[in-house]
Amino acid sequence: MKSNKISFAGAAVRVAMVGLLVMAAGIASAGAAEKTVQAGTGYSIEKDAQKAGTEAAKKAKAALGKQEAKVVIVFGLNKLDHKKILEGVNSVFDKSIVYGCSAYNAITEEGNNGSVGVLALAGKITVTTAIADVEKKDYEACGKKIGEALKEAAQAKDTGKLLIAIGDCHVPADDKVVKGICGVLGEKFPVIGGAATDGIVYSKGKVVGKAKNLGILITGEFTIGCSTLNAGPPDVHKNKVVAAAGQAFKNAVGDDKDKVVMVFAFDCGGRRNNMGKDRPDELKVMQAVVGKEMPIIGFYGSGEIGPKDNDSPSKGVGFHIAACALKTK
Repeated sequence: MKSNKISFAGAAVRVAMVGLLVMAAGIASAGAAEKTVQAGTGYSIEKDAQKAGTEAAKKAKAALGKQEAKVVIVFGLNKLDHKKILEGVNSVFDKSIVYGCSAYNAITEEGNNGSVGVLALAGKITVTTAIADVEKKDYEACGKKIGEALKEAAQAKDTGKLLIAIGDCHVPADDKVVKGICGVLGEKFPVIGGAATDGIVYSKGKVVGKAKNLGILITGEFTIGCSTLNAGPPDVHKNKVVAAAGQAFKNAVGDDKDKVVMVFAFDCGGRRNNMGKDRPDELKVMQAVVGKEMPIIGFYGSGEIGPKDNDSPSKGVGFHIAACALKTK
């Protein structure tokens, strides 16, 4: 009888342990289910444009897992064949959701010297896009057209909102585009983004050329944290340039690190040149804030767009870094 009691006790312990494991798995599953937005990024340093697009897109898709992408944003090295880059991306994703622009280099958590960077975004979000021509160099009118096209979708109530503006708007024209957009959508409507190197824009999986600007409006169950900073004039010491990126990330993340899904990083080509061979240090200070596994997407361009903080209007600037943390509710 004594040995039976021990056996029964051991069985009871095993049942209890199984119960605890099941409970823990349930808690983990519930925690995963709480994420209202999912992000997957991909990165390539390939010099073959199509291979680079394919590689980066496959990584982004794999990182997203079983989630279905609702928008794919691509940043491609200006020296490569952009049609070939998109052929590679379109072989992985439906081209109707593929947008982006040219860049000096793509930035992701994997590196900041990329030939192609790709973001795939999924979850409880709605994506609405608008593209407008720059006519007679009237950038503010171009921004106004984008704002008008997105106005109805931007009026959605009780939802997170973020507008990514990219295209042919080399600083100081980027600020004129923002003024046009916010003149329609509101002074403090959150707009982030940057000027495409050489002004090349991608829309629906195709290269749509220059003298155009693109607005990608994302609405849904999320919040954001924004910070746009510079470190002084272009000849400032590179250590200050690097440090500004870390501070921008800290400001954008705030006290919600556990809710951050990904971070956008729109950076200046002038800052890139200033840092030279020490450019990897910039990514290190970003990751010191969010961790090495946190999805990051952005590019070095010809002008940056973003608000100083969440309570400030967005502006188009130069020699800045514009960071925006996307956070799950």
